[in-house]
Amino acid sequence: MIPHFPDMLQTRSVPFASLSLPDAEVCRYMGYGEHEPDPRILSMLTEMKRELAAVCRPEFGFKTATGTIDGGQTLLLEERPMHPGRIIVHCLRGSESFFLLVATAGHAYDSWRHGVEHSGDMVRLLVADSLGSAIVEAVVARALEELEALVSPRGMHVSNSYSPGYCGWDVAEQKILFGMLPPRFCGISLTESCLMVPVKSVSCVVGMGRKLKKQPYGCAICRKKDCYKRRDANHARSTPIQTP
Repeated sequence: MIPHFPDMLQTRSVPFASLSLPDAEVCRYMGYGEHEPDPRILSMLTEMKRELAAVCRPEFGFKTATGTIDGGQTLLLEERPMHPGRIIVHCLRGSESFFLLVATAGHAYDSWRHGVEHSGDMVRLLVADSLGSAIVEAVVARALEELEALVSPRGMHVSNSYSPGYCGWDVAEQKILFGMLPPRFCGISLTESCLMVPVKSVSCVVGMGRKLKKQPYGCAICRKKDCYKRRDANHARSTPIQTP
């Protein structure tokens, strides 16, 4: 029997300046698609990145967890059943253990965003929200790189990240996920309605295993055409970004 990966519980701060935040990616969150945004928007985006560089303190944290796949749609994590559904379970097959991962743009981002909201400028607020989404997604990408580097010396690989609220996975199961983490892990708390605070945060499950093969993100394999989260498969992501 292959031994379980050693128990780990760690957090990492991510310097804002080290994050990849291409203007095109932020503008996609704003709804521009492949269209060129107005120069005024790009100028505003540059200015707001500069503001955030002085205050934003993104971070992520992870915990290893034992787990098995039970049947076609159920994932047992530390003997707690979760029901991510057929598509996500398929993508996690081959996992020997799991990471429970959270990432956040942080409380300082929330405070900065509230200031933008109170200014009453709805265009700036749209840019601020889009930047927050891009930040937390970039933090998840950094986390996956570090997890891959952590397990690769043992001949293991990691999957993409999968979150409650994605691809039909009931967002209420975040309560189970957070129940396996220390209180306020990475400063994140969960409301009764399963909204994370800070609001630009994500929680997800990542598989690891020797024979694990990273599957394409859900929009490339999901057949649900009317999903409101659906994006072009070339730009699909596995972690839905919650919005206020």
